[in-house]
Amino acid sequence: MAKSSIACKAKKQTGKQRKSRSNKQGRKLGQAATLPGKLWTEWLKHCLANARSWLYALLLICHLLCLRVSEGLALSASDFDFKSCSVLIKPLKRQPALRKPLLAEMKSILLQLKQNGVSKRRSEFRGSQGKITFRDAWTWPRSGALFPSERPDAKSDIRNKNTVAKTISRLRGSFTLATEGVVRSHSARHSMINALRMNGVPDDISMYYARISDKKVFSKYGQVTSLQASSLLKAQKSFRGAAAAQYQSLLPKRKSTRKTNRK
Repeated sequence: MAKSSIACKAKKQTGKQRKSRSNKQGRKLGQAATLPGKLWTEWLKHCLANARSWLYALLLICHLLCLRVSEGLALSASDFDFKSCSVLIKPLKRQPALRKPLLAEMKSILLQLKQNGVSKRRSEFRGSQGKITFRDAWTWPRSGALFPSERPDAKSDIRNKNTVAKTISRLRGSFTLATEGVVRSHSARHSMINALRMNGVPDDISMYYARISDKKVFSKYGQVTSLQASSLLKAQKSFRGAAAAQYQSLLPKRKSTRKTNRK
């Protein structure tokens, strides 16, 4: 009985700890923000200016290929076949490996990233060393992981997705442009799916590219923002005309303000 009681108590404590880790502040972040068009570009610029260069490269790749952050972190140089215009995405979440197509436009951007890398001059304070200036560079490796871990005590050979989440959490606090929802690591994926939707790509093709098999799950991604909805409605002239005509006869007629000349 004593052992059973202790085991039950330990199980309850473990459950509490897990809940605390998943939601330390007792609140849900909600769905990741969709950053359409120029807003995504501005977010990338913000990341490059205020975080390490590898994060910029990771988010750019995740957006172009519509990847989860964990899928992007797992990429290796050998996964890219620029001759056949495809990239191999490793198995994840009980899903088999998938070879995604590289469109000519995507391929061009990735080849530029491969050739030039990402480099930026930065300054930071390092304890007794004071303020130092250094060149922060990310380069596309000839072989191996695109985003290898730099910590000697790391449990994995690649960077941890929690590091990405923490960095983005810090960055969104200084991002001044308005967003619908909370900018998270998943926002790259949401933003690309939004672009697919807005440009009329059929859902089955978009789901393949996003590696989503469930239609209900897919429907929650990349939803149209209020600004996009407003712009689309303004472009629907036939709808606007029909709505105006429907109520025209119900509205009171305006009285004429002209003064009649008395004889």
